[in-house]
Amino acid sequence: MKKFLLLIILAAFNLSFSQMLPQNFKISNDIYKTLKPVEYLNKGNVPVKRFSSSPVNSQTIISNFISDIITVSNPNGDTVWFGTGKGISRTIDRGVTFQNFYGTEPFREDDVSGLAVYKNWVVVATAYSQLVGEEYIPTGTGIKVSSDYGATWAAYPQPVDALSDTVVQYGISTLYALPVVVDEFNLSYDIAITRKNTTSDSLVFWITSWAGGTRKSTDFGATWQRVVLPPDQFNTITPTGGPYNFEINPRDPPLGNNNHKGFSVTAENDSTIIVGTANGINRSTDWGISWKKYNYDSTGQGSGVSGDFVVGLEVQRFGGNSIIWASCNPTKGGEKSGFSYSSNGGLTWSNTLLEIPFPHNTGFKDSIVYAATDDGIWRSYFTPPNFSWSRPSIIYDEQLRDQIRTNLFYAVDSQGDSVWVGSGDGLARTTDTLTSPWVGKWKIFRAYQNITSTNESYAAPNPFSPDDEVCRIYFKTGKTTSNVTIKIFDFAMFPVRTVIQNASRTSPDVIWATWDGKRDDGTQVSNGVYFYRIEVDKDETVWGKILVLQ
Repeated sequence: MKKFLLLIILAAFNLSFSQMLPQNFKISNDIYKTLKPVEYLNKGNVPVKRFSSSPVNSQTIISNFISDIITVSNPNGDTVWFGTGKGISRTIDRGVTFQNFYGTEPFREDDVSGLAVYKNWVVVATAYSQLVGEEYIPTGTGIKVSSDYGATWAAYPQPVDALSDTVVQYGISTLYALPVVVDEFNLSYDIAITRKNTTSDSLVFWITSWAGGTRKSTDFGATWQRVVLPPDQFNTITPTGGPYNFEINPRDPPLGNNNHKGFSVTAENDSTIIVGTANGINRSTDWGISWKKYNYDSTGQGSGVSGDFVVGLEVQRFGGNSIIWASCNPTKGGEKSGFSYSSNGGLTWSNTLLEIPFPHNTGFKDSIVYAATDDGIWRSYFTPPNFSWSRPSIIYDEQLRDQIRTNLFYAVDSQGDSVWVGSGDGLARTTDTLTSPWVGKWKIFRAYQNITSTNESYAAPNPFSPDDEVCRIYFKTGKTTSNVTIKIFDFAMFPVRTVIQNASRTSPDVIWATWDGKRDDGTQVSNGVYFYRIEVDKDETVWGKILVLQ
């Protein structure tokens, strides 16, 4: 044994990651009423800070949890932006290098809940999870805005109301509005950017913030106004209708309205805005003033919108077609998870890929639709009603000998012939040339801690739960060609598993092998401490420790 060196990385899958995605629409009124208003409400001003950007250049992406992907083309090259479990990241060279903003101002160590890119503008919503009583509460930490491709940023706090903001004038109607004065349950899950009108370059930012509702800013994020959507009992509102007497209230029914809880937003064009809530899909064709709602009850109770909890909205454009896609989940009996779509501006709705575990988002390449779900990444041509959905049998990088080992996919987007997919176990890219599905080779991009010596090794996540994830053992051979053996032992030093045996490795840089928490006979190990031993060419040995905790 050359040396015993242990690096224990407590990189267990963070509970907060999942809470930065819209996975629940109910709000505990008992907890909500105990929360205190944010401090600056009493000071009469909204603080703003400005920062120059200093992202960290890296050979790897910052996190293996990828919640958002946006591909863009700009003067700096073909850029891809990522929302991750450790802030935002981007690449301008197809993943050869990454620029990671985690730990830099104004993002610090906050998570990303929303991301939008429009020309030179980048808008990011940040959040974190805090423990309130015995429950982790997702909490918004603000909106960050860049007008120069991410070179400099303005940072604004999470939009809230003043305690006195109890009235909204909507056309001829004077409506009571429950002031949202806390950051808890108030995080911006989605962002859209449109032009204010067709004759200028002035912009409107739209955000959907769960209890914070749907809001817009016409001064680049400095101030925000409520967007009035129909209450649960109405499907249409106009400024000249009524007069209405409903409340703008995001509490759970019957005290409030599920349609006033915002989760997703997109735009067909500058004047046509679409908002997804916990009561369906809302569409406006007059710059966000009048609204028509489409949900399970109003579109056929099964044949139309499949579920009213709409966590993702995108518009597919090809060959003169404009198709609205909604990622839908159930809120009550009869509703189903699935993807709902309309190719005629919401006049009629249909659905597909029903009862798939939790749909998150869609992406497109011409007439191809990609769907990110808790049951994998799916692909089909847009050929309603007979879609041809398929998913890859395996996402495997031949060069790295690495594999995406989860069915949890959250994001997908395309750039040219490249398709990027984001999961809970890393980022991957393949090529799709409109022929047979899923035949292109995969490239996996994985976050890992740098290792400076062949005497070093670490395992992550550690502790790890074999039911939900795999543990990767990271090491460095320092050789262009070597044979590696990795074995797992229990606390009594009895052999448990041979992970790899005399496996050829051809990289001197950081590489890794995967343990699924099972013994050689295929049974799962018990909770406890396990040791791994790495042998390189049978002469160099490094040991490490793994804690299995279900």
